Amino acid sequence: MRAIRIFETGGPEVLTLVELPTPEPGPGEIRVRAEAIGVGRPDILVRKGTYKWGSSSISL
Repeated sequence: MRAIRIFETGGPEVLTLVELPTPEPGPGEIRVRAEAIGVGRPDILVRKGTYKWGSSSISL
């Protein structure tokens, strides 16, 4: 499957398209196909390195 990953904070230039293995569901789980995924404000803040998760910043 294709995914966008970030390995450092920054603008659109830090978004990296990668190929990952398709996850297999475990017992009691299902896999859902997504045709499109949106981006919300927290996603933008994580990319900028300014999103607070609890009392500490997320480190990439």
